[in-house]
Amino acid sequence: MLFSFSLFHKTTLGISLGSSNTYIARHGKGIVLGEPSVVATDIYNEKVVAIGDKAKKMIGRAPETISVDRPISGGIISDFDKTVAMLCQYVSRVVQTRIGITSAIVVPAAASSVERRSMRDMAKAAYGSRVVPVDEPIAAALGCGLDVFSGRGHIIVDIGGGTTEVAVISLAGIVYSRSVRVGGDKMDEAIMTHVKRKYNLLIGETSAEDIKIQIGSAYPLDPEETLEIKGRDLLDGIPKNITITSEEIRKSIAEQVDSIVQAVRIALEQTPPELVADIEKNGLLMTGGGAMLDGLDKLI
Repeated sequence: MLFSFSLFHKTTLGISLGSSNTYIARHGKGIVLGEPSVVATDIYNEKVVAIGDKAKKMIGRAPETISVDRPISGGIISDFDKTVAMLCQYVSRVVQTRIGITSAIVVPAAASSVERRSMRDMAKAAYGSRVVPVDEPIAAALGCGLDVFSGRGHIIVDIGGGTTEVAVISLAGIVYSRSVRVGGDKMDEAIMTHVKRKYNLLIGETSAEDIKIQIGSAYPLDPEETLEIKGRDLLDGIPKNITITSEEIRKSIAEQVDSIVQAVRIALEQTPPELVADIEKNGLLMTGGGAMLDGLDKLI
């Protein structure tokens, strides 16, 4: 996601605002900050009470007076003011002064001109600098060391929290791109729904994410794994422990995984034959947190 700064001689920061996490890189130092894109505010005075890791720990635990939100949805700003507050604090952690900063900020390839303008306005409001938007697939390819300026074709699959972007790039441009509103968050929701329907057990977002990380898979495991989880029984309201298997978690997220695989298939069908030959030779590059789902590479 974060990339070489050779294209931007005066750039000091590279910023990737994701639905799940925000990363900031500084020229010559690499990634200097990586925290959840979560903001907690007091609903009465709209004052920010926590940002990042501290705010994420409040999900499902905060009192009714505290609202815990993700101000970025699908790589696009859903709450302008909270995004400004979050990014302003993050930038302040990595630079001594915000004067004279120039930044390259990652935007989804499918973002509209209005959404791109909103991203620039947000960055300027947060730290008042010159902002250079960079398409997410290009940033991912640069970050992985690919020569995007060559005429060779590459296919990038970026699986984030809110969306999955599939793009074919060549000559530093995007030949084809497709975005689907499926990512790690949808998988977490599917796991929560499965546990609720089968076991009458209520679990939170954090627990569902832990289950996905520990035993989630897109391809059969050998051997299959089990995990004991805790939640609240919906029938009597008391705490309850159950044991689930990797096989049932795989089935619960099969719909989301299939959407990602189909997006890759469609991208290949729409790619010019000359570039398809390059892709067959170069392979497929997966980035983003969702790309770490066990067995997804084998399934594709």
